[in-house]
Amino acid sequence: MRRSVFIALASAAFLGTGTGVASAHPLGNFTINHYAGLAVRPDTVNVDYVIDMAEIPAFQERADIDRDGDGVLSGAELATYAAARCDALRSGLSLRVDGRALALSVASATTALPLGQAGLSTLRLECEYRSALDAGADARSRLLEFADVNYADRIGWREVTARGDGIRLETTLPSESASARLTAYPQDLLSSPLDIRGGSIRFTAGAPIVEPEAIAPPAAAPATDGRPTDVLAALIGQRELSLIGMLAALLIALGLGVLHALSPGHGKTVMAAYLVGTRGTRRQALVLGPVVALSHTAGVLLLGAVTIAASRLIAPERLYPYLSMAAGVIVLGIGLALIQRRIRVRGHGHDHQHHHEETAAPLGWRPLVALGLSGGIVPSASALLLLLGAIHFDRIGFGMVLILAFGLGMAVTLVGVGLVLVGARRLTQSAANGHRLIRRGLRWMPELTALLVVLFGLGMTAQALATIL
Repeated sequence: MRRSVFIALASAAFLGTGTGVASAHPLGNFTINHYAGLAVRPDTVNVDYVIDMAEIPAFQERADIDRDGDGVLSGAELATYAAARCDALRSGLSLRVDGRALALSVASATTALPLGQAGLSTLRLECEYRSALDAGADARSRLLEFADVNYADRIGWREVTARGDGIRLETTLPSESASARLTAYPQDLLSSPLDIRGGSIRFTAGAPIVEPEAIAPPAAAPATDGRPTDVLAALIGQRELSLIGMLAALLIALGLGVLHALSPGHGKTVMAAYLVGTRGTRRQALVLGPVVALSHTAGVLLLGAVTIAASRLIAPERLYPYLSMAAGVIVLGIGLALIQRRIRVRGHGHDHQHHHEETAAPLGWRPLVALGLSGGIVPSASALLLLLGAIHFDRIGFGMVLILAFGLGMAVTLVGVGLVLVGARRLTQSAANGHRLIRRGLRWMPELTALLVVLFGLGMTAQALATIL
C-alpha cells in the first residue's frame, strides 16, 4: 500500500513537470540496430557482430527465447537463443576475398536484456564470427568484401568498421565505432542514422600497418527520459495492484494522452482550417475529438495485434507510411470537396453577404468523421508500449483500460482545441462588423482554408509515398 502511494505521488510530480514522452531507446522503439567490426589478420578475419533491438522488436523475440512458455527468460534460455540466433544470422552476412566466399563460424554468442521503457526490455545480441584466410603471397594485394543483409526491411542504425593486425588496409570504412558498438549513439546523427551495410577493403599481408584514421565519435545521445511510462510500468507490474495504484496508472495514461495530443500531428492544423473555413459549430468540435481518439485507440489495438500475431509476416513499423498515406488521401479528399463546393457556390453567384451563412455552412458529419479518422489513424508508439507492457505483466484487461484512458486524454485535449478555434472564429466575425477590409477577408476565408487543406493533404501523401518508395 505504501509503495502504491509513493508511486502515485511520484507519478503526479512527473506529470506536473510537463515531462514529455520520450523513447527509452534513442533511435525509437521499433528499431533494430547493427554493428559489424571487421578485424583482418594475415590468416583470419574476425567479425564482431552486434544487434541492438529496441523494445518492440525485443518483445517480439520473447516467444523464441521462452522455450518452456513460463514467462521467465532463464539464463539457459538466453544462452540457447544466442547460439541459435547467431548461427541463423550467418546466412545474412557475406564475406568474400578476391571474389571467393568465406565460411563464417560462430566463436561466441551472448544475449543481454537491458531494461527499456514501460517495463519492457531491449535486447542486445553479440556474435563473434571467424573465418580462415587461405595462404597467399605476402606482397599480393587482395580485396575483401563484406555485406550485411540481416533484417533488411527493419529500420535502424547500421555501422561497419575495419581494423588490421599485421595487415595494411586501404578502405573508406572507419577504424573506430561512432556509436561505441551501439552503446552510445551520437546525438547529431539520431535524425539521420548511419546506414552502412557493407564495404570493401584492400589489404596486403606482411606490409606495414596503415589503418584508416580514427574518427573521434561525436557526443553521445544522453539517456532519454521515459519517466511517466516507467512509473506506469512499475504500477502495472506490482503483484497486488491497489485502488490508489490503479487510479495513479489511469491518471498517468490520461496525462500521456494529453501530451500526445499536444505534440505535432493529429491534424490539428487541418482541423483548425476545417472548423474556421466551414463555420464549424461547438457540437462538431465536441464530436471531432472523440472520433480522433477512437480511431487512434483502434489503430493501437490493431498494431498491437500485428506486433504479437503477425510479426513474422510484416514489420509493424512498415505499416506507418501506409497509414500516413491513407490519412493524407482522406485530408486531400476533404480539401478537394471543399474547393468543389466553393466553385459551385461562386458559379451561382451566392457569395453575397446575405447568403454567407448558407454557403459557408459545414459540409456535414461525414467529412467531419473522415477528418477525425485522418487525425487518429496513425497510432502512437507510446500507447503501443503501454499495451505491450500490460501484456508482458499479464494484465491485458487493465492494459485495454489504460489505452482507453490514453484516448480519453487525447479526446479532451482536441475538444478543447476545437472549442477554442470555434470561439476565436466567432470573435473575429463579431470584430469584423465595423471593418470592411476584414469582412472581405472573411468572405474569402472558405476558399483559402480549402486550399490549405488540399496542400496539407498533398504534403502528407507525398511524404508517405517518399517513405514507401
